[in-house]
Amino acid sequence: MKTRIVFFGTPEFATATLDALRKAQGMEVVAIVTAPDKPAGRGLTLKASHIAENAGGIPLFKPTRLKDPLFLDLLQKLQADVFVVVAFRMLPTEVWSMPTLGTFNVHASLLPHYRGAAPIQWALANGESVTGVTTFLLNERIDEGQILLQQELNIAENEAMGTLYSRLMEAGALLAVATVKGLKSGNIVIKTQKTDSSARLAPKIYPQFGQLELLITLDEIHHRIRACDPFPGASVCLQSTPKERIKLFNSEYISYCISSDYTIYVKLIISDNEVHLVQGKGVLKIHDIQWPGKRKMKTSEFLRGFRLRGEFALDR
Repeated sequence: MKTRIVFFGTPEFATATLDALRKAQGMEVVAIVTAPDKPAGRGLTLKASHIAENAGGIPLFKPTRLKDPLFLDLLQKLQADVFVVVAFRMLPTEVWSMPTLGTFNVHASLLPHYRGAAPIQWALANGESVTGVTTFLLNERIDEGQILLQQELNIAENEAMGTLYSRLMEAGALLAVATVKGLKSGNIVIKTQKTDSSARLAPKIYPQFGQLELLITLDEIHHRIRACDPFPGASVCLQSTPKERIKLFNSEYISYCISSDYTIYVKLIISDNEVHLVQGKGVLKIHDIQWPGKRKMKTSEFLRGFRLRGEFALDR
């Protein structure tokens, strides 16, 4: 008999796991739960979630209240063995305690590190060289349930959020399938999470997250550019253009030197063909730039239409 699964998810990151579960032998996704349609775009037209658009004929539910008795009754009648959650809102006890094999979440970090809404961005912003994915059983606290399985991934030196996001999405999908199989067979050794203060957290990205002048060292700036590429983009506001912020992408060290003297400010140097961020002997080359309201382009192309040249301090 196939393992019956109800899948909970909303954004693109969840689609790889949904597809993997749908294709896995011995498993059946009997229903999908996602967020209600939300207004989007200039016309505020209602738009379905990424998961809703990829439901593929599986029964789809968009509850506004997860504790609604009618919704709870519907879930109970599905007689699912396990609930799988990826990038969804917090589930009430009445929901996650329902299936016989439990409810587990796929999280894009090696818990207990980087609990929270933005684990990929914060791992990059903090300069981590290793990250991964974790499946864990839900409980009353966000991202603090018992750990089921984990898979490590190395982070490349200049890797940005876009590629790491894709790799973690695929790794999470494979780990979810392995977790369902392990729960069904009873072969998973469940581990209690450590919840002390030594774990790094991953709160929701705040509006100033990508403003590079708020950072002190060139290393911090390099990691923040990576964490904001492709979205929302790390930016600088030049002294001569105080109302507009230029977004910088795809940074690469061409001279690596971590400054221990925080009085040495980071400078943005714009020449005829290149853009660099410099602090002491450390030099970052910027390969892609975006002007507000324009498309992202190669630095050389951007400079052909941008006349400003010189050295500019990133004011703190």
